[in-house]
Amino acid sequence: MMFKKMFFILMAVAFTGCASVNSVSLTPIPANRSKEVRAEVSRTIFLGFNFDNDYINPLVDNLKMQCPNGVITGILTKDEVISYVLVFTRRVVATGYCNLSQVSKAQQKRSSASEEQILEN
Repeated sequence: MMFKKMFFILMAVAFTGCASVNSVSLTPIPANRSKEVRAEVSRTIFLGFNFDNDYINPLVDNLKMQCPNGVITGILTKDEVISYVLVFTRRVVATGYCNLSQVSKAQQKRSSASEEQILEN
């Protein structure tokens, strides 16, 4: 009988978890919010030993692949930790908006500036 109680208590503690948000950041939100992009990376850490943060690098590449010819604005990033007794999972989630109109405006300015330089010469 005592073994069953101890086993139940041990399982209850082992499967109990806690979640917390370490930081949240937000860039200015654009008026044109037609295409939302989202990327997420995570790493499971045993006993809190984390030797590098290289798992974050694919996050930027993933966002860029979703918006190849645009500018990503209105980026919201969240750094979360989900912890259990001996295991921690760090998760970073980034969402933003792919804005193609800003790129075309910037390209128009560049082309008009280069045309002016050609006319001056």
